Amino acid sequence: MREYSSLTWLAPSWVQIARQMCVAVALLTSLPVWAQDAQAPVTAQHLAAINQAFSRNGILTGRVESDAYGRVTLKGEYADEVEVDRAFSLAQVVVGARWVSPVTPESIRVKAWERRLGSLFARSSVLQPPFRGDAPPGPIRNRYALVVGVGQFLHGIQPLEFAARDAMNFYQFLTDPRRGQFQPGNVTFLTDGNATRSNVGTALERLQRVAGEDDLVVVYMSSHGSPPDKRGAVNIVTHDTEVKPRERIWHTSINEEMLRQFVDGNRAKRLVMVLDTCYSNGAYRAVPGFLPPGGKSLGAGDSEGYGISRDYGRRVLGAKDLVLEPEAPRRSAAKSVGGEAVEPWGRVLIGASDSGEQSWESDRLRSSIFSYYLVDGLNRYNGSLQQAFNYAKPRVASHVKQEKGADIDQHPQAMATVPDWDMPLTRSNR
Repeated sequence: MREYSSLTWLAPSWVQIARQMCVAVALLTSLPVWAQDAQAPVTAQHLAAINQAFSRNGILTGRVESDAYGRVTLKGEYADEVEVDRAFSLAQVVVGARWVSPVTPESIRVKAWERRLGSLFARSSVLQPPFRGDAPPGPIRNRYALVVGVGQFLHGIQPLEFAARDAMNFYQFLTDPRRGQFQPGNVTFLTDGNATRSNVGTALERLQRVAGEDDLVVVYMSSHGSPPDKRGAVNIVTHDTEVKPRERIWHTSINEEMLRQFVDGNRAKRLVMVLDTCYSNGAYRAVPGFLPPGGKSLGAGDSEGYGISRDYGRRVLGAKDLVLEPEAPRRSAAKSVGGEAVEPWGRVLIGASDSGEQSWESDRLRSSIFSYYLVDGLNRYNGSLQQAFNYAKPRVASHVKQEKGADIDQHPQAMATVPDWDMPLTRSNR
């Protein structure tokens, strides 16, 4: 969530399920700091209440137990992913998102997964990774973008005052003849009622279709986030995202699978995704039965929130080893290949906050604090992405503490597949 004071996507294929199962184990070994330090308040009574909810909702062979960290973890057998999501959601309603452990193939059996994986070796010939290669691309030829801002929602989710405005500011930077110089016909702009899941999905598919290897693709999305799903991912809420039954929020938002398919199928070797989104309880207070008793996770403070995690970044970008922004060097000069300078390239995911934080809106700025400083940095540094991020990050952290409280944190983060990801979002004058 940003806190304030038709494309039909197929269910994951058996190949995708296999990859998800391979990465899911890492989720349990990369606990947030709060989960490592906090004493779990989950009791036997909470576990019993969740198991009773399972029975009432037709989950007859699944159950919950406590894991080694005192969190609730799913056990038993489930018919399909829909039933897993229903169980995961029911557990969150009792103890909150903070105390439900991500699902791993070691903890549960899912009949649908087993049926798909049963044909793994028989169908191994279809395991063809998308062609991208490690060779650097040529100079940027065409530049494409998708800009999304969602502040109005159909199904009782709290509105965001400045999301559409933030998207407009980013769009205007890209298409301004004196700044980004993107051709308006190459930029899809969706806000509020036009920013449905189908429309966003169609726009992502179009970018996959038209972008070539030497092109630059930019995706900006500003909206609320969903509660962390069974793999720990925070999805991007669209205008028509549903909240009843509660697990529908994961099925009707821009989920990790959609973005991963977009990245995997994109030929462009220069890809930038900026996600100004996070989950916060306040977005869902008006939705009956969505939050646990007290409106937050057991033992959590009022500023409880969840942003984009590094595990999420690794899965979406399809890279085991990412360059995290603290490791990124200062901007380097363009390298030379065959006597011709090579502009920076790679895949970059920028999030407005860290995994255990909210992303805040500001009355003073009349904007998301993160988006305001990111666009300000792009203006100051002639569209330099890495320099704009480095400019924005400390100013976001400082502004949040000044306006929201000394105990409130927001730390934007960047993950990239290469060390030098300082791709210019303005047209080169060479």
